[in-house]
Amino acid sequence: MTAGMDRDEILRRFEALLDSALTSETAPSGIDAELLSAVMADGDDQARSCDSYALWAAMTALTQEIKLQGRAFQELNHSLSAQTEKIAEELRAVYSERERTLQRDAERRCRKEALSALIDLRDRLGRGRESVVARKMEMAAAPQAGWWERVFKKPAADPALGALVRGYELGIERLDQTLDEFNAREIRCQGESFDPKRMNAIESEESATVPADTVLEVYRSGYEWNGEVFRPAQVKVSRPPAKAESNGKQI
Repeated sequence: MTAGMDRDEILRRFEALLDSALTSETAPSGIDAELLSAVMADGDDQARSCDSYALWAAMTALTQEIKLQGRAFQELNHSLSAQTEKIAEELRAVYSERERTLQRDAERRCRKEALSALIDLRDRLGRGRESVVARKMEMAAAPQAGWWERVFKKPAADPALGALVRGYELGIERLDQTLDEFNAREIRCQGESFDPKRMNAIESEESATVPADTVLEVYRSGYEWNGEVFRPAQVKVSRPPAKAESNGKQI
């Protein structure tokens, strides 16, 4: 049947046979027949026009594109990892600083409470010493008893009072050492000029012998702690005599 045909005739008839076989097939459900035929026609044209070089070029371009996308994704991953680690380090630093701040505040609050207790104890010991000293002075100023009392009566309790005063002084001395270890310093007030930042004037008294606003008496000692006023001193200050003030007004 094909003895008298050449090669071109055989290819032409084979293509016609394939075309007739494809056109006789029914279109799949859900796809329009015209759309399917158009797609198949385009596919036939591309198949005829496509060669190995074009296919190789397309595959090479696709491979390079995939490599570029992979490299970009890897760089993005590294960047996100670095940013995450940096944020984590910053959060850890902030948390550590906050913990240190809270610890310092708690330590400072505890030290202030302990310092207040020590200063209060020193005030009590100071008042006790002053009371004993005053009693000792009263006993020394009392009239002397007669020879009968001096011989047969018990001696005055001067040695006991002296020992008590010495005990108060030793306690105050030890407290002063402890306050010095706390870096607390007593504010010098007696005879000094009045400083409103470190002293509270509770009372004033006229004086012509000392300049005005001079501390005459300290009612309660003041203290500084770490260069700041921890407790202001309560003092009595001098003021000019009323006559001098009136003369100053007249001038």
